Amino acid sequence: MDGLYGLELTRNSKVGWAFSVSRKESCIGATEACRTLCYGNGVRYKTKGARRKRERNFRTVERLLALGGPELLADNLVHLIDMARPTDWLVAKLSGVKTKVPWSLRLFDIGDVHKPEVAYAWWLAAIKRPECVLWFYSRSFVEPEILKKLALLAELPNVRGFLSLDRENYKEGLKAFERYPEVFYVAVMQEKPSPPVKKMLLEIERVVPEKRLVVFPVHKGAFHVEPLKTRGVVCPQVLGQYELVNEPDREKPCQSCRVCLPRPPSEP
Repeated sequence: MDGLYGLELTRNSKVGWAFSVSRKESCIGATEACRTLCYGNGVRYKTKGARRKRERNFRTVERLLALGGPELLADNLVHLIDMARPTDWLVAKLSGVKTKVPWSLRLFDIGDVHKPEVAYAWWLAAIKRPECVLWFYSRSFVEPEILKKLALLAELPNVRGFLSLDRENYKEGLKAFERYPEVFYVAVMQEKPSPPVKKMLLEIERVVPEKRLVVFPVHKGAFHVEPLKTRGVVCPQVLGQYELVNEPDREKPCQSCRVCLPRPPSEP
């Protein structure tokens, strides 16, 4: 039974600290496009250790929900958030200066919210740690009860939530956005330009304000498809404006860019 349960974060060179779970069990809103193009298909995400970590995280989430509901899961998620706290956080707080890197956590860099209780547990945890900024991209808006809880989570000032759209799910995603236009942002997975892809982006732009729209051209390493012209923002990291950073005490691209992150509570 040793190692069967436990929650663990992952650190990567793009976002910093992140939490992930098994895709097979959690990606309830996955489209064929995202299954095919997901960066979880990459070699480093397929290693035995990485796969086991995500499976263990998913298994532990299920176990904690069964034993004590969202409240027990939230207590354990708070410990995860604390693990993402910068090493100089206490000294910086006492001195009234900024930490070397922001206190941030990307939720579900692999996997997604598969139950309303999971989103609610993250809401409970985020409330207890308002100084940490969290962000997520989700296709689980296909389930109405999950959408409600994701909206609750995304309403928090230290959380930003994106509805993740592609050419297969964008019509349903826009309906979800129109239910909560002041809460959610929209992330578009943009494939190689084609009439259907261009039509998708035009329809999204008719509904989503430019300040709430981020486009991610499909990419692998330094190579990406030709970005379409958009009123929104094309991910600067995909375009090569930020280098990947492995050093733990340097800001990662997402932390420096902050297009997708909520503003830290300590900033005006």
